[in-house]
Amino acid sequence: MKSKTSTTEQRVSNDELWYKDAVIYQLHVKSFFDANNDGIGDFKGLLSKLDYIVELGVNTIWLLPFYSSPRLDDGYDIADYRTVHPEYGTLANVRAFVRAAHARNLRVITELVINHTSDRHPWFEKARHAPAGSAARNFYVWSDTDQAYAGTRVIFCDTEKSNWTWDPVAGAYFWHRFYSHQPDLNFDNPKVFDAVISIMSFWLDMGVDGLRLDAVPYLVEREGTSNENLPETHDVLKRIRAVIEERYPDRMLLAEANQWPEDAQEYFGHGDECHMAFHFPLMPRMYMAIAQSDRLPITDIMSQTPDIPDKCQWAIFLRNHDELTLEMVTSRERDYLWEVYAADPRARINLGIRRRLAPLLERDRRRIELMNSLLLSMPGTPVLYYGDEIGMGDNIHLGDRDGVRTPMQWSPDRNGGFSRVDPERLTLPVLMGPLYGYESINVEAQHRDPHSLLNWTRKMLAKRQQSCVFGRGTLRTLYPGNRKILAYLREYEEQSLLCVANLSNASQPVELDLAFMSGRVPIEMLGGTAFPPIGELPYLLTLPPYGFYWFELSSVATPPDWHATVPEQMPEYATLVLSNSAAAQNQLRLHETSSRLLCNVVMPVYLPRQRWFSNGSKIVETKLNYAVSLSEQPPLYLAEFEVRDADGASLQYILPLAAVWADPAPAMAEAYGLARLRRGSALGLLTDAISMPEFALSLVQHFREGTQLAAKHSSDESVLRFLPESGLDDVAWADQMSVDWFGGEQSNSSIIVGNLVVIKLVRRLREGVHPEAEMTRHLTRAGYANGTSLLGELVRARNNGEAATVALLTAYVANQGDAWTWTADYLKRVQENAALTRGDGSSYEEELAGYNTLLETLGVRLAQMHEVLAQPSDDPAFTPEVADVGDGRRWAKSVIHDLNQALRAISPISDGSIAGMLKELKGAKQGLLNQVEELSGFLAGSMLTRIHGDFHLGQVLVAQSDVYLIDFEGEPARPMASRRAKTSPWRDVAGLLRSLDYAAALFGHDRTLPVDGEQGRVLADRFRDSASAAFLAGYMSARHEDSKHSQPQGGNAGTDEKARVLNPADQALLDLALLEKAIYEVSYEAVHRPDWLHIPLMGLLGMTRKLVPGNRKP
Repeated sequence: MKSKTSTTEQRVSNDELWYKDAVIYQLHVKSFFDANNDGIGDFKGLLSKLDYIVELGVNTIWLLPFYSSPRLDDGYDIADYRTVHPEYGTLANVRAFVRAAHARNLRVITELVINHTSDRHPWFEKARHAPAGSAARNFYVWSDTDQAYAGTRVIFCDTEKSNWTWDPVAGAYFWHRFYSHQPDLNFDNPKVFDAVISIMSFWLDMGVDGLRLDAVPYLVEREGTSNENLPETHDVLKRIRAVIEERYPDRMLLAEANQWPEDAQEYFGHGDECHMAFHFPLMPRMYMAIAQSDRLPITDIMSQTPDIPDKCQWAIFLRNHDELTLEMVTSRERDYLWEVYAADPRARINLGIRRRLAPLLERDRRRIELMNSLLLSMPGTPVLYYGDEIGMGDNIHLGDRDGVRTPMQWSPDRNGGFSRVDPERLTLPVLMGPLYGYESINVEAQHRDPHSLLNWTRKMLAKRQQSCVFGRGTLRTLYPGNRKILAYLREYEEQSLLCVANLSNASQPVELDLAFMSGRVPIEMLGGTAFPPIGELPYLLTLPPYGFYWFELSSVATPPDWHATVPEQMPEYATLVLSNSAAAQNQLRLHETSSRLLCNVVMPVYLPRQRWFSNGSKIVETKLNYAVSLSEQPPLYLAEFEVRDADGASLQYILPLAAVWADPAPAMAEAYGLARLRRGSALGLLTDAISMPEFALSLVQHFREGTQLAAKHSSDESVLRFLPESGLDDVAWADQMSVDWFGGEQSNSSIIVGNLVVIKLVRRLREGVHPEAEMTRHLTRAGYANGTSLLGELVRARNNGEAATVALLTAYVANQGDAWTWTADYLKRVQENAALTRGDGSSYEEELAGYNTLLETLGVRLAQMHEVLAQPSDDPAFTPEVADVGDGRRWAKSVIHDLNQALRAISPISDGSIAGMLKELKGAKQGLLNQVEELSGFLAGSMLTRIHGDFHLGQVLVAQSDVYLIDFEGEPARPMASRRAKTSPWRDVAGLLRSLDYAAALFGHDRTLPVDGEQGRVLADRFRDSASAAFLAGYMSARHEDSKHSQPQGGNAGTDEKARVLNPADQALLDLALLEKAIYEVSYEAVHRPDWLHIPLMGLLGMTRKLVPGNRKP
């Protein structure tokens, strides 16, 4: 027979293994919230706080007993299983609560206390008056003597001296494993089992999702045993589980079995008893591990934990409603834990400690976070105890375990916001005092503080819920040499997570053997930060005191941009023989055989391993054009290779070379090695000289001296000319200068020297004027202050008149990184704060104001650059031109061609959302073409100038409150002539606006933020709109200023609002440029990053809806 709720109530989900992904929040109705202000929490109060529980990030609620009871054991002494204690509410209130919880995707677990009842239960009243041996009497366990079962331990040893209590009414002793007012039920009586099944069905039919089986090891008694974990007990559980499987297949049984792991795992059976069981031995050992700064207590107990059936799960916790039980530790360990965590004897009860989490850890936020990180990442389903998310304290002066069951502290108002009743009428006194009192520790205050423990907990729970690995994955413990570090892998299907924790109060380094994960990129999960990839060598981390990391070991993520990725090393070094006379020559002289070996064997293997080598076709032939000596000590050369590929293309690449004769060679030189060198009996290494600091210093020296070096080209005579600019003389050179490498570049190689200059080595040579060289030279000579000043250019010139730029020397700008990275960090921080505090949006707008100030300044700087480029010039390459009708037609033709190409590129993609957008675009295509023709008509009569050409957030350096524009090379995929062409400055504006759209789209879908998808998108849209408006306002204000006053101190000072408004012609050109840029991005993403395709496609669709009236959406 199926359960009633299977047809009358919609379940939360159909996943029968839901408990594996659960995060359980344990609370006591009486202590959570008082809705009727009688001093006692109730179901109406709990119902009113359900949204708080949802926002916390848990998905399951565990309710302590709320049944009718004299409450001598806080409800675990049940007098009627089918009624609710009147002070908590009614059955109707419970039904309403369960429905409301399910409506919020929350599951509900309650207690099924089947080991014992209250001595005031009607069953016991009937039993004590029934004749001995009758079925009614045998509902409980009786004896004429108190000597039976003598081998059974007394659990509540502080208050009970025996497990037997004399009942004068029955004239016999009754058996109880806990308090003497809690007689144990007799499961040898079939009627007891039937009654338990009836009670269980009553609550499951009401919609309860799970039942915690209290004290299950003690259900059955047998003489001559310890009366724990008996086979007959497991038989009872199997029969209960059979009923669950038949009637309630999506419900769960949780066993409270305070046993060693090998005994506790018996309560899973073969997957035919309880679905879950608490891992009691783990909890005290987590406290012991941080007390001893040693991982052994945790790794040891986990190694003792046996495997459990696939559909079963451990439940783990740090604290709960009972004492921190120390039953499952040795006597010596118990004494140690008492001494460390309960030096005050009043904090001890039975074999445990009656303290909450925060007092146990002395309010140390670091240790609280560390312990929670372990709780949320160790195998099993975590259980959080109400109030621990805000660091509530306890009151050890209250009796029994009431000290950890005090009212929830909601606000600094009366009674901590728990109730409006007079304080003396509260069921338990609310905490007061300077450390844990409700005025300092409460939900309201922490809700508004983005850095509070509450909001940190929310973030952690949100992160945990994004992956099934924590709930369903396996555990693989790592054993690094530093025992203060606990490290383990959680693995599930194709996903691997690495968890590392520092258990000590001092910073600790650790080396992890992760060679079996070589090539994977660790992504720190809380911040989304990429770490350097794992290699064959031990992986080094440093953790702060009580610090921890959660890493996703990604096989697809890219390393951080700043990481100097070492190229894949050569499989085997060939040996090249160097001529003995080479030292006296201006060339790298190899024996003829070695020269062929270098070109035909070494280079075809070496080049494809380099990030800057962009040719994907197979190398057919490599030829060394020249190798000019830059320095004799150490031997440094600048070489040019000509590479012919299978497609017939012939490309030139620059490869600086160094001969390293030291043994062993420096690590960087070894990493970039090409081949062995031999001169006579001396052995050395030929390496990419970019790895040698001396190479950078040598180039700087040649720039300062204006050197010219002859190079005998394979087909012509060439000369390398170091052409210094006037600003080079003003550099304050030091005697000793540091050399630092850029790690994230793809097509070029850049080096910072002495934090004074930057050398940009152009790896692939292209004949003709280099756009970046002439742009930076022109802007520098024109006095544009917010670019990187050109200090020198290295040119390779042939006798036939051809020339190519080999390297650029520019001034170094002290900065805080590029604007894309800066925006990412800023936006993540601001969105996270806004999401956690969930305010009215005013604080979010205030934080965005700081970013918008920078964007307005960026608009000003771009307009100032455009103003410089619009000035008359003697250089034809920079002389402004006035567009004619033909220019507009050519632009329209180019956009239409790109649109057709983009639509073809995405047509094969079958993704549903992409297909839907494509259909809409195709439907609006003709209207869009008409708009392109109309918009392009506005180009005629406007000014055409040189522009940046590839302007986005990544091309801007943030320096305090100002910005600097860099990388004037243009879009690398476009021909050189196209990159140097004069065009509309609105293309630069459009590039930056599209970049802001990318930032908003990416962070609107950022899974590291503790927000739902809709809220994230709303926040991201507000960012994009406000940042775009600020950028345009700055651009327009500077564009309309008098050229004599075009250097403002800030981007938002004294601006005429009218100057910020675009006229129709400017708006038309900007719209066309935005449309063109979005079309280009669609084609690019379709080929290179299909996962990102939705970003430009939404941008293109947005422009289409704006421009084509029939496609406008409300």
